[in-house]
Amino acid sequence: MPQIFPLRDLNLPGTSWMIWEIRENEAFFEDIPNSWKSTLPPNHALDIKKLESLAARFCLWQLVQSQVGQELILDKTSNNRPYFQNSDWQISISHSFPYVAAAICYQQNIGLDLEKKARNIQKVAPRFLSASEMEWSKMDEIKLLAAWTSKEAIYKAQHQAGLDFRKSIQLDCLFPIQKACVQFDQESNDFELWHEEFPEFWISLAKRI
Repeated sequence: MPQIFPLRDLNLPGTSWMIWEIRENEAFFEDIPNSWKSTLPPNHALDIKKLESLAARFCLWQLVQSQVGQELILDKTSNNRPYFQNSDWQISISHSFPYVAAAICYQQNIGLDLEKKARNIQKVAPRFLSASEMEWSKMDEIKLLAAWTSKEAIYKAQHQAGLDFRKSIQLDCLFPIQKACVQFDQESNDFELWHEEFPEFWISLAKRI
């Protein structure tokens, strides 16, 4: 079955995630509310991007059916971030073909990021890691992947444009990364993190404390 089951449960009340490997065509994922399709990003005319977006919304729809028990209205912000209208359920989606993931959480902000291991992440590490984080990573590919997906997930959960990954998001420099802090405009927010490693990709989930 295309659904990829995590190796361990998140063990977080009110929080669920789903991971999927796309092996189906576009028609398979069309069984979502028609209103949700209007939230597809502007580049949805590209076949692969549309397939990714549909599959991620399909996972989100499965989570809503199993965890929420009622239909929710999916909308998007001006920068195309999906959210539920008039709901306490927070969401996040991520995709890197052929893998997609979605997560929902009741009341607390969450962020999810999935990244394939094939990416040459060492090249961009200085752009998103502080000096102490660079020292901690030792340029190890898995540590860098964990750090990148953690910061991406935190960025999504923070809902704040303009964050400097290198300066504003500070990791605890443990492995696996467990906690992080965001400093922005004299405001400080703490996050907890959970991760899964698979043969082809790494996935991180951030939850605001």
